[in-house]
Amino acid sequence: MHLPHRYDVLVVGRPTVDLVFTNIPSWPALGQEVYAEGFLVAAGGAFNMVAALHRLGFAVGMVGVVGNDPWSRLALSIMEAEGVSTELIRILPEPLPSVSVCMTYQGDRGFVSYEERRQVYEDAFRSHALAVIGRVEAPLLHAYLGPDLPLYKAEADRRGMRLTVDTGWDEAWLKSSRIWELLPLPDLVFANEAEARAITGATDACAALRRLGEAARFVVLKRGADGSSAIVDGVEYHAPTQPVEVVDATGAGDCFNAGFLYGWRKGMSVTEALNLGNICGGLNVQRAGGYAGAPREAELIAAAEAAGITVPKRRHEK
Repeated sequence: MHLPHRYDVLVVGRPTVDLVFTNIPSWPALGQEVYAEGFLVAAGGAFNMVAALHRLGFAVGMVGVVGNDPWSRLALSIMEAEGVSTELIRILPEPLPSVSVCMTYQGDRGFVSYEERRQVYEDAFRSHALAVIGRVEAPLLHAYLGPDLPLYKAEADRRGMRLTVDTGWDEAWLKSSRIWELLPLPDLVFANEAEARAITGATDACAALRRLGEAARFVVLKRGADGSSAIVDGVEYHAPTQPVEVVDATGAGDCFNAGFLYGWRKGMSVTEALNLGNICGGLNVQRAGGYAGAPREAELIAAAEAAGITVPKRRHEK
C-alpha cells in the first residue's frame, strides 16, 4: 500500500453509482411508464461527503472496498474525474456492484438500491479499513454508526484521531438497543430528524436531540428546511436556514456535514458551523446529484460573508 502523504480526514464508507432521473411527472405506477426531464450518472453513497469535503479544500481519503465489475470501475472513474484520490480504495477480484436509482419528484426523491452484502465483503471491508486507519496520518476519522464502530474507535484513539459519525438510515438497526452502546463513542454524532426519531422514539425534533444528548456529548441534528441544531454537553444551539428552490435533496445531509466540519475544524463557534452546514446543504439541493451543487471553498466563504459570518483564514484543529 503506497501512502505518500497525510490527509486532513479519512472517510470510511462505500461508494455507489447513482442513476438520477430528475423531475418525473408522477411516481411510476405498476405497468405504466413515466419520462423524466433530466438524467445523470454520478458516484454516490459515502462519496457524496468525500466530494463535498474535497471541494472545500480538505485533503480527504476515502477508505473502502469495491469489486472488479463495471459499476465499481465506473464509480472509481467518476471519483478520479472529481480529483479525489482512490489510493485508499481496495479492489477485490470479484464483482461487488453497488447501484442506486434515484427519482426526483416535487423537490423530494425516492430510491431503489442494490449492493452486495456478503460476509466475505464485510470482512474484507473491516480489515482494510482498520489497516488504513492504523497506517495513514489524519487528525479526523469519519465513519457510520455501525457494529464495527468500537474497532474503529479503538484504532482512532491509538492514532490520536478525532472520530465523527453519521447515523445513516437503517430503521431496524437504529431502533436496536445496541445503538445506545455506540452513541457515547464518537466525538461528534450527525443525524437527521428521521434517524433521530427512529433512535429515540420521540416525535418532536428537539426532544429527540435532547434524548440523544443524554448519550452522546456532541450531537448535530440536520432538520432540512428547518435548519439545524446541536447539543454539546447539554447546551443547545439552533441555526435556521434560508428557503431555497429544491431540485434534488440527495446528498444534502452529506454536504451539510462537510460544511459543518469545515467550520468546526477552523475553530468557529457551534452556531457558525451549523450555519456553514446549512449553506452547503442549501446550495447542493439546488442541483441534481448527490454532490453536484456542493460549493467550492471560495463560494462557501462568499455565501458565509453575505450572511454576516466571518470565516477565519487560518485553519485551527479542534
